[in-house]
Amino acid sequence: MKPIARVKIHKLEKKLNCFIQRNKVSAGFDVCMHATGVAIIRTTDNTLFLDRVSKIEVPKKVNLLEGVDLFIAQVQNLAMKISQQYKIHTNNIEDCFFGNNVKTLKALARFSVLVYDQFRGISVESKLILPTQARKKIKFQKSAKSVKGSKLKNEIRAYVNNLLGIDIQDHDIADAVVLAMGGIIK
Repeated sequence: MKPIARVKIHKLEKKLNCFIQRNKVSAGFDVCMHATGVAIIRTTDNTLFLDRVSKIEVPKKVNLLEGVDLFIAQVQNLAMKISQQYKIHTNNIEDCFFGNNVKTLKALARFSVLVYDQFRGISVESKLILPTQARKKIKFQKSAKSVKGSKLKNEIRAYVNNLLGIDIQDHDIADAVVLAMGGIIK
């Protein structure tokens, strides 16, 4: 499979002023009840590859337990496919945070644990990481403290696209790339 992006590690290290681990595979999961972004980043001695991006989607019109069943089936299928192709060193799963309401917080917590459960056996290390922690690792800074919501998502997407020389349009995928990158940066 052809990589989505290919970037020289020394250029990224210079741009980010950090050390990128070589010969590692990192998965990032931007967990949401209805649209979970997934990204796989692989490094060699000299190059970072964004190898794979995808989305796990659950229709909004299903009840919670039906949604969980649909989500689990897709995560299991993805874990099986990824385990056949990669040995994941770091699996960064977005940790839940209190954003809109308690119902959303509870759902995010459940779905994050489901991803953890399916990937812990095929990953050397799995972590729950807050979005702000992952963004800090890749040196993302929003344009103003007041930036939130869709404007923040657009800024993150633009930053990831600029950093890797790609054109991701989906903010869930861009967030997953941020999480995956966080797994290879020391």
